[in-house]
Amino acid sequence: MFLPKVKFKKLDIEENLNCLVWYSKPENSKNSPLNFYQYTINLFPELNGKLKDNMRDEEVYRILDQYVKPILKDLYDNGDELEKYQKIWDKVNDNVMKDLEKKLNIKWNCDEVVCRVGLLPVCPRDILQKTFDMNYGNKEDNIIAIGIHELCHFIYFEKWKEIYSNYNEEEFDNPHIAWYLSEAMIDPLINNEVFRKYTNGDLSAYSIFYEIFIDGKSVIDILRNYVEKYPIEEAIRKGYELFRNKENIIKNIND
Repeated sequence: MFLPKVKFKKLDIEENLNCLVWYSKPENSKNSPLNFYQYTINLFPELNGKLKDNMRDEEVYRILDQYVKPILKDLYDNGDELEKYQKIWDKVNDNVMKDLEKKLNIKWNCDEVVCRVGLLPVCPRDILQKTFDMNYGNKEDNIIAIGIHELCHFIYFEKWKEIYSNYNEEEFDNPHIAWYLSEAMIDPLINNEVFRKYTNGDLSAYSIFYEIFIDGKSVIDILRNYVEKYPIEEAIRKGYELFRNKENIIKNIND
């Protein structure tokens, strides 16, 4: 049986700073369900009050270079967690991959997914490049939980391409409604006993989706019902129809 492996690599300091530039700009959080800017300030309190709207990337980078680079350098110089992360993940890799195949009713079509370890306010992924990011300092359960969450997205979008042959890869990312559905579907797909056995805890979707209600029901409960009642292909179709029809509610857009 062919199963991909997750390989952990270090996100070097310059890459880490370049990634942080976008998250550090307040305007990039204004039309997003996630407040990346506030997450960045929470992660690096040293930046509080120093980042303003509409700063040029070069200005943001200079601030990060001054206040964040020393933190990253100290972190990187005083411990390499790659070997620890790799050992923790290797213990569950094959079983997680098989469980995801079974849940999504599709086989993996890649041999490797790369996890870049650094320090970021969220754990972004690149579906096309087969990479996702994770922070230093995670405990074992969180390493596995993040891995399962992100890997679910990779195989989910393989299923998506099977269902929607005229797919547009741009829709796999925010702000497209297909991205919103993929994030909400995380709960019914992996927040269950099949995957919780790896972490001994919940594998939740973003909290916002538990707070969005349609006809008196949270969208999470609606999607859970779809996944429990229908084959996964039909559950995704019904979820997509719901999210397209109720896009203003899902995205909290006022008419």
